[in-house]
Amino acid sequence: MTGNVSASQIASNFASPSYAKALFQFGNTLLLYAASIYLMFMLLPVSYGYVLALSLVATIAHVRLFMIGHDCAHQSYLPRTGIQNKVLGNFIGILTNTPLDYWGSQHLLHHQTVGNLDRRGYGDVVTLTTEEFEATPFWSRVWYRIGRNPYVLMFIFAPIHFAIMQRYPFEQKTAPRKVWLSILGTNLGMVVYYGALIALFGLKSVLLVFIPVLLMSSTIAVWLFYVQHQFDEAYWEREEAWNYKDATLKGSSFYDLPRWLHWATGNIGYHHIHHLNPKIPNYNLAACHAADPMLQEDHTLGFRESFRLGKLALWDESARRLITFSEFDRKS
Repeated sequence: MTGNVSASQIASNFASPSYAKALFQFGNTLLLYAASIYLMFMLLPVSYGYVLALSLVATIAHVRLFMIGHDCAHQSYLPRTGIQNKVLGNFIGILTNTPLDYWGSQHLLHHQTVGNLDRRGYGDVVTLTTEEFEATPFWSRVWYRIGRNPYVLMFIFAPIHFAIMQRYPFEQKTAPRKVWLSILGTNLGMVVYYGALIALFGLKSVLLVFIPVLLMSSTIAVWLFYVQHQFDEAYWEREEAWNYKDATLKGSSFYDLPRWLHWATGNIGYHHIHHLNPKIPNYNLAACHAADPMLQEDHTLGFRESFRLGKLALWDESARRLITFSEFDRKS
């Protein structure tokens, strides 16, 4: 970084939540979600094809709700931190099957450790180095290969993560009281929410409506967070050399999506800005990115290019880049 003003100082100017922007975004997103879900129920007797077509709209709204809840976990969505963000985040958590304090605690650890080779596995996908993978027992290597397969990861593990893994603190051996309360409160809210819908429309109808939305939205959410740290020359360092600011701008990409996809995904494509300052609400990220060329010194990830990166699976410390299993096999 050059100049008298750091990237962090520039970004801090946009860490100012707005009631007008937040409530407008949440209002139109919730309305879109509720309307699309209602129409899906109404169209079930007509044609399931129409229901599946509308599920695309519901999925967009569901992903946007999740991203708003993500901001609430950072206490960045509404101007008053604490109770307001917590209440809104817990409400959204019922709709997105995501306990605010449980998922949020794992995600905050991800922010604190991203790119640190000695502190891996917090709120992200486990990444092994080539040396670690080579020293791993045979069946563990097989399981790692399965788990890092992009199709398995996105279409199987992602829905399991939101439907099952968020129902109990599997990733915290000694979960604190607030995490347990968050999980139990969200689970109870889901019982009431889905129970009321089952009482109105029946179990089969509820499954036909919500399963495609859950499958698509969970896949999209996991993909968005995953791919923006999984590119060829990503940032990984050992503890003694690890630097938070470098990890944010070098280890997180700018996902250069079409404008409508930025809208549909709650601007999470500006991931390097988000990691630089998690207190910037999603509706300010684009303006922050455009504010100064210093904030555009990032790894820009194109939409088509991103699908190639799903095959990257191992960190080669000597080459300082992520490589595929095929590349590893050729070297072995």
